[in-house]
Amino acid sequence: MRVIGSIIKTDKFPTTDREIYSGLLNYYDGWHTDDPEFENRNPVLARAASVFGHDLVNLATYTAEILKWLTPERIVKARSVVSVSAMTEAFFVSARSAADAIAAALASQACDKPRQAPARSLNDLVNWSKKNPSRVRPVILKVLSTDLQWFLQLRDFRDEIIHNRAEPIIFRNKRQFWLILMPPGSVPTRKTPLLPLLASQLRELLAFADLAAAAINEITDFPKERVPSRVVSGILIPSLHRLMRIADQYAEEISRK
Repeated sequence: MRVIGSIIKTDKFPTTDREIYSGLLNYYDGWHTDDPEFENRNPVLARAASVFGHDLVNLATYTAEILKWLTPERIVKARSVVSVSAMTEAFFVSARSAADAIAAALASQACDKPRQAPARSLNDLVNWSKKNPSRVRPVILKVLSTDLQWFLQLRDFRDEIIHNRAEPIIFRNKRQFWLILMPPGSVPTRKTPLLPLLASQLRELLAFADLAAAAINEITDFPKERVPSRVVSGILIPSLHRLMRIADQYAEEISRK
């Protein structure tokens, strides 16, 4: 995926349209040049940053494909809904992977003793922290106790598709797309405007990553000069910024004419 995008060092902030920042990315040191001692003490953070950055590149790729079908000439083509359905499913899978990368970083610093908190899933980590609040460092518990409704929605969408074989059905008119999940043998109940849903998931994901990184920085001796210092840069990253800019223009409910 490096040809599409990768994590790079930068001291130029604010970023350009071809870059996207998250506090979690600052832990990445694929070059092993900045602070080897910190990386050796906290290898999980560097790996989590790498996975998170890779997932952002994937999200940009799927978003770019979805947005290119918005033009009046293309949206009316029958294959638009097929392509957008596939890209929507992929978006949910990568967003969930990115959320779990944040969980891995949080779990690595959650307790005084290492490897006590579950690190493979944000869902597992949140549930474990609710049952064992006294074992979780307060600054991490505060992050895990925030409103995670966005993640629960993401989890449900992804699990319905992957585990319950629900079909992400896309509807469209001449202007916008709607999503409905169609579990086998059930009747659909709601059609959700697609772009606002994806944009909301992206915003919440980035905000949660920043919140997690700020908490982790309080615990570790992470070098202050590396905040901020990393971005994901790539030719399709502008699609993420565009999604967040235009999504509210495509929030019309399907029942409206």
